[in-house]
Amino acid sequence: MKKNMFIFIVVGLLFSNTVLAEDLDAVIYSTEGYCILANDGVSDDYLKAYSKKLGATPSARVCDSFKDIIAESRPKDWDYPAGRAYPGSVITLSPSQVALLKSLKKAD
Repeated sequence: MKKNMFIFIVVGLLFSNTVLAEDLDAVIYSTEGYCILANDGVSDDYLKAYSKKLGATPSARVCDSFKDIIAESRPKDWDYPAGRAYPGSVITLSPSQVALLKSLKKAD
């Protein structure tokens, strides 16, 4: 009986770690994420695709409110560590989004 319980617990732990690992790779769409990308100048086609997955298009007024937050907290040499859009952000950008933002910085 104890052996079966041990196996059940080990299998449960392995499964929960797998789920957590999958969740970390998932892209989370948010109003803040959309506005960060919009304010940094990504293409309209990219924003249309993003808003479709988000289920709505945030207004320009909402996105303008994020400009101030980001301008105050993002250093000029920010390199998006761990996909963070700015220091203290809970939003994690996907690796492709980070690459897109970095390429836009180089274009300036």
